Formats: sequence, structure tokens, C-alpha cells
Amino acid sequence: MTDETLPDERPQRRREYAGPAATFGAAALAVAVVALVVWFLELRGDGGGQAAEPGFGAIALPEALNPTGEAPAATTGRAAPAFRLRTPDGAPVALTDFRGRHVLLNFWASWCGPCRGETPALQAFFEERAPGLMVVGVNQQESRAAAAAFADEFGVTYPIALDADGRVSTAYRVNTGLPVSFLIDPQGVVRLIHRGALTRADLDALLPPP
Repeated sequence: MTDETLPDERPQRRREYAGPAATFGAAALAVAVVALVVWFLELRGDGGGQAAEPGFGAIALPEALNPTGEAPAATTGRAAPAFRLRTPDGAPVALTDFRGRHVLLNFWASWCGPCRGETPALQAFFEERAPGLMVVGVNQQESRAAAAAFADEFGVTYPIALDADGRVSTAYRVNTGLPVSFLIDPQGVVRLIHRGALTRADLDALLPPP
């Protein structure tokens, strides 16, 4: 038999057993990926990915409530985009409910370290400046349980609004990098935007004492 008629054994060499370490490593990686997916879905719970119910989410701002004559936008000098969302206990909350007061709109999530760090200052600021100031915390696509647990942990008494499908965050161009806060004047116009955690000094600079 010549070399040309001998079977080629090279493909079989690729199937050589690599040992238990390689097999265990692949299995561990698969388990880790599954665990990460489960954790992510549990974190999002009944909030992440839900479609907004009719009349809720990002909504149109009536012309009578827009003093700028321009389309609402998350930009200083423009009317703040309108929304209606649910609180963790199911009650409706709309941005226009607070016309006549300054509103500090704060986008946050419970997994966000800087968000957790700024919350005590936000709560104290709200307690001191109410009723002339309203703080509204917009939670990004987490479950009602997660948002409620966060509020209980920090003693939050200002309204928490659940952005279940993320459309309000999109309207405010809040896609990455939490927290982000918007100071809205009593006429509903965006006056200042602050990216990152707020300190008490930041809050006093945003809205000096009356």
C-alpha cells in the first residue's frame, strides 16, 4: 500500500482528550453565564422590558403647558418632556402634577453605587425645601419590589416613578451613566442638568435657599 492510499489520521488528532481541567473549565463557564442571566432577569423583575400601559410612559405635553413654543426636549431652555408613570405601590405620577414648583428629576437604579451615595442628600434636600421643591426619582427598568426596597432602605419620601420600558429615560437621553438629574422650573422648563452623583453643595448650587 502506498502513502497515497493510507488513511489520513490527522483529523482524529484534533479530537484528542484535553484532560479534566479543560472540561471542568468549560462547564464552569457555562454555569456562570446561566447564573448571570438569571440574576439579571431577577433584578429587572416585573419592570424590565415591560411595555408601557396606555396613557403611561412618555406622553405628549399639551401646548397650553409649553411656555417655550418649541418641542419639549431634555435640553436647557426647553420644556421638559412630559410623562406619566406608576409608583411602586401602583399610584400614577405625572411630571405636570408638580407645575408651580421646582422639580428635581433624578434618574437612578438600585444597583448604581453613586445613586445610593447621593440619596440621603436628596432626601434631606427634599425635606428642607418642600413644598416649593419636589424631588421625583425615576427608576430605570427595575422591579417594583427592588424600587420599594431601595426607598425603604434610605427612608425616601419623595415620589418614585417606575420607567418600566425605558422610554422616559430615552426621552431624557439617559442611556448610560447614572445618576442624571434635571432641575425643572415652576413653568416646566429645564434649567440645569447634572450628570453624576449630587452632593449637598451641588444641590445648594442648583437651587439656592429662598
